[in-house]
Amino acid sequence: MSALTVVLLLRALPVDGFAYIVFFLNIGQFFGSAATGGLRIRYTRMEAERVSRGLDEPSPFHVTLRNGTILILAAGLVSLAGAFALGVGDDSQQRLLFVALATAFTLGAASIELAIFHYQAQLEFLRGGFIAVARNAILLVVAGVALAGLIDSGPVVALYFAIGVNLVALVVAAPLALATRHAKAPLEGRFGFGRETASLTFYSLVSSGWAYLDIFLVAALLNDEAVASYGAALRYIAIVVGPMPSLVSVMRIRTTQHDMIDSTKAQIELMSRWLRKTIVPAVVVLGIAGVAAIWAIPLVNGDRYPDTVTIFQVLLVAACAQFVTLPNSNLLITQERYTTLAWTNAMVVGLNIPLAAIAAELFGVVGVAAVGSTVAVLQVSLVSYLAAHPPELKDGDTKGAVAG
Repeated sequence: MSALTVVLLLRALPVDGFAYIVFFLNIGQFFGSAATGGLRIRYTRMEAERVSRGLDEPSPFHVTLRNGTILILAAGLVSLAGAFALGVGDDSQQRLLFVALATAFTLGAASIELAIFHYQAQLEFLRGGFIAVARNAILLVVAGVALAGLIDSGPVVALYFAIGVNLVALVVAAPLALATRHAKAPLEGRFGFGRETASLTFYSLVSSGWAYLDIFLVAALLNDEAVASYGAALRYIAIVVGPMPSLVSVMRIRTTQHDMIDSTKAQIELMSRWLRKTIVPAVVVLGIAGVAAIWAIPLVNGDRYPDTVTIFQVLLVAACAQFVTLPNSNLLITQERYTTLAWTNAMVVGLNIPLAAIAAELFGVVGVAAVGSTVAVLQVSLVSYLAAHPPELKDGDTKGAVAG
């Protein structure tokens, strides 16, 4: 649904309006993950283990939501200061409007994500799925209105996106916050933001930076058409790997249940079994997608943004590598190796930036995609090696419960 939303907007908006929305959505997703991803990961890690062990402690949902809101507002203020310092946009009004809309969108989207993570940890995957459908349906309706010709401006679409996600957040997150308002804060300091959450926040920051870095580099180094081409390719990738977010959700919970936490042997078996069962289907399906893209993408794009096909094909390599190693990042979280995971991703980001800048100068937007895909394969390889080599691996090893 989210991919279809972008396709409709691609058809409905001019190049500058579509580039605005691509950048707006990526900014919102980046800041949501960077600012509150660590809080969500730790919350899910604790909640999923609590549920799997049958413990009765109340959920600290309201504390996590409150802390996330504070972080997003702080990030919005920093972004506003940065936008004015760098002179982003044509004038002060445009800068203020963009940051305000992006912050509002991020607040709503992050609150919805936390509610989805909560229900997943409770093993209520269907309810979490319905929430995701409701969020995406709102965005799809706005895109349909734009396609009908009633909206032809990027900022206006962004405004309706922000209003829509906040209405969904009010319905799904506010009741959970009220129901858990008497729960004690996590045992990580007065505000529930201690060393573990700080490490996970750093991890979320650098991993989100890596995921969205290339679109920011394209925006900084190239032009609106390059941003639109890269953004469209990312959304088409989302269509092809559509099952992956759901599988990530299941794997996130599976790897934080007590039998996985208590046995490194079970963790290694999970990694090996997943790789064996997925590598052939993944290569076949993504290979077919790469060939079909030659005629399908120009048909959908209406012969606009011709570089989208090549970018899409290059990014399929990274998608394949990420799919066949799906459990591995979560297993590092299971092993509570938060700092290791964070610094691994930081190294990847540090490598990607100069290489992508050079590639943009030499080969344009396709070069940026090629560097990003190559570095992505390196990242999953490093994470897989680390996950397969816990600090003290023994057959039948039991680690005990250490969450919270």
